[in-house]
Amino acid sequence: MEIYDNSFSDQNVYGHIANLFARFEPTAGSYFLDFGCGFGRLAEVVEGRYGVKYVGFDINEPGLESLRARGFAAHYVDLGESEAALELVRRVLPEGAAIAALCTIDTLEHLPDPLAALRLYARIGRGHSVPLLVSVPNVAHTDIGAKLTVGRFDYTEAGLLDHTHMQYFTSDRFTSLMKDGGWHEVHRHDVSLLRSDQHFPAQLPVLAPKAPLAELLAGIREQADGYGYVNQFVRAYLPGPETAKAHVPYVAAREREDAPFLSVVIRTVGRRIETLRESLLCLTAQTCQDFEIVVAGHNLDVQRQIAVEQLIAELQEGVRVRTRLITVDGGGRSAPLNAGFLSAEGRYVVAFDDDDLVFGNWVETFKSLEEVNPGQLLRATAAAQDWDRIRGSDAVASRAISGMRMLYPDKFELIAHLVENRTPLHSIAFPRVLFSNLGYRFDPELSTAEDWDLIIRVAPLSGVASSKVVTALYRLWKCGDNSASAHDQFEWQSNYFKTLKKINAAPLLLPAGAVVKLRKMYLALERLQGHVEIDGDSAVLVDPQIEDDARIEQLRLRYHELINSISWQMTGPLRQILRILRRQPRSRNPRIWTMNEQDLEFHIRQILNSSSWRLTRVLRSLRRK
Repeated sequence: MEIYDNSFSDQNVYGHIANLFARFEPTAGSYFLDFGCGFGRLAEVVEGRYGVKYVGFDINEPGLESLRARGFAAHYVDLGESEAALELVRRVLPEGAAIAALCTIDTLEHLPDPLAALRLYARIGRGHSVPLLVSVPNVAHTDIGAKLTVGRFDYTEAGLLDHTHMQYFTSDRFTSLMKDGGWHEVHRHDVSLLRSDQHFPAQLPVLAPKAPLAELLAGIREQADGYGYVNQFVRAYLPGPETAKAHVPYVAAREREDAPFLSVVIRTVGRRIETLRESLLCLTAQTCQDFEIVVAGHNLDVQRQIAVEQLIAELQEGVRVRTRLITVDGGGRSAPLNAGFLSAEGRYVVAFDDDDLVFGNWVETFKSLEEVNPGQLLRATAAAQDWDRIRGSDAVASRAISGMRMLYPDKFELIAHLVENRTPLHSIAFPRVLFSNLGYRFDPELSTAEDWDLIIRVAPLSGVASSKVVTALYRLWKCGDNSASAHDQFEWQSNYFKTLKKINAAPLLLPAGAVVKLRKMYLALERLQGHVEIDGDSAVLVDPQIEDDARIEQLRLRYHELINSISWQMTGPLRQILRILRRQPRSRNPRIWTMNEQDLEFHIRQILNSSSWRLTRVLRSLRRK
């Protein structure tokens, strides 16, 4: 067991435990009980620095012998025998002795029932506010997750994947276990390592520090919960009541079966009650009612909150019971969106400003898209229209002052969206897991363009399913009461640059078909700059994105053009002479309608690579001039 005999360092887990211990201002002469002590390399430190008395408990005899040889109390204990362990502690400690802290370092993962050990510690510490200092390894370290993507799970003699481990902990599982054991967190001082002991072989593209794949995976992992580089969770707890519910050491339910399909988050500051009423009326009239409404009131004063609550109370009963108001104070435009998305319960979430309008098929279209494209962003088509407000003596009304215009494309193109936002926020629905599981948020530092920023960050990961069906109306207010007029052009540009800088700093996944678009754009730019000349006769010009039947038809057309070209016909006699000299049998052109894709490509390339075709290249170039 000498592999566990690690020396003390202020930077390793022992040093972090000692730092947490100091926060409780231990009383000199009190006892420090270390369960699963190993070789007890904390012993000299806690006694020397804080004047407490160290007592080690373990099943590892070499470690206990080392402690005794160094003058410390050390006792054999099996944490699986709770009653015997509790009796031993009572016998070891003098009557009335004060306990400074309980400690268990990298021990719970070796136990078949870690909850029983935690409840044993609670019986010792409860009633005296005795802290418990704990560390466990993090099985969700970036290195382990990255290696799993290429099918590697490497047990080692010691470390994160020690072959003797019986338990594996993520942050969530560790937190749940400690609560169920009757312990409540008060401090944390985790040990982080960019390169864990699982960082091998270092040349794997999922691990190599500058490999785009490694950067992409590490960024997603760190975004999820912030513990991607935590090697060991090191936490301090105080005892409290045990939870009433039974501890379940596995995921009891995968997904809520009664969860709605869609959560509609309406952002409002309560100043546009008349348009909020119109928006809610649109939702009431939806052909598909499988949704909930979360009204996120931002910085509402008492009068505006009452007005919003009254509006909700007036809703049709079937809609009202699925509508709730949450209040959000402080923060910018992103604050109510983030709060609303985090409180959402639907499989998908869509944002909705209090002056947006949607048609009756809005939810239905999203749901139809999800049935075929689960997990992708769902994007319907929105139309734009100019609107104005008419202010009377006691009321404000809205009116359209133009026809509807199709300003936004009916298909999502990532490359186009990197240039500018072409998707109104209420025309795109996000999988809720992006927020609840992967940690994505609307950027609180952006005062504008927060929707565009989020779309281009998550679209490469999830993909986007588009519908040509027009389901929403984006109102372009001409009365000056909108976000475009509330923020000057410099502010909009600054926010766009912040987002582009953020995206540019990380690898970017491109959807299928993007390579052809980028190539065409690059070649077009090269031609405009005069850097390249493309010989149109020297390649098989077929767009790889088209369907198989259309692709074969293009190949047939290309083959027909080649064999009937002046160049090919002009060199026919030369080919006949060469055939005779080589004593080759006379050949006939194959029947074009009988050839498959591979045959067509083969014959086209034969022509393009033939000496006959090369001989007439000069003539073809003169014709183009």
